[in-house]
Amino acid sequence: MRTRWRALFSVLAILLGITAVCPVSPLGAATPLAPCELFTKQDAEAILKESITEERVIEATLPAGLTCRYAYRKEGSVFEVKVRLATDESIAEEGIHDSAKDVFDRQVKARRAHEYASKTLREFEGLGEGSFWSGTSLWALRGDCLVIVTVHSLLKGSFKDMDEMRAAREDQDLGYSKEIMATVMERLE
Repeated sequence: MRTRWRALFSVLAILLGITAVCPVSPLGAATPLAPCELFTKQDAEAILKESITEERVIEATLPAGLTCRYAYRKEGSVFEVKVRLATDESIAEEGIHDSAKDVFDRQVKARRAHEYASKTLREFEGLGEGSFWSGTSLWALRGDCLVIVTVHSLLKGSFKDMDEMRAAREDQDLGYSKEIMATVMERLE
């Protein structure tokens, strides 16, 4: 009898583990996708031209969803790419916002109204149903999915001051973020 219970609990544990990694389904897809399937380790290596040494899936909050994190070490530091996928379902379960569109619209409105955030806000067309750069992350909405891409990449070169370096880093990270987001949006279709 104990052997049957152990077997049953083992099967349940495996099923729960699978569900935790693949809880979302983009726009009517037959099989659920996790953010690491929307943007793979191979994709990260191709765009960044670096060997990824770490891949992790992390539960995220505000907005709720899953984040796929790829990291690599270079010149004594760690650099990373994060792709967060939040769906209407995960956001509603969190109980703070109503949907992916609700989160997206509130973020844009708040950033437009804030003195500092309005200076870093850049809105784009052509990535999903709407997208914006917050100064550190690229946000895009597609159907019931909100995708947030954050890149912290190795910046090479010399700069006359910290402001020039920050601007160069932001431009580089935005460029990578756009490439990554284009890949994710294509796979969400």
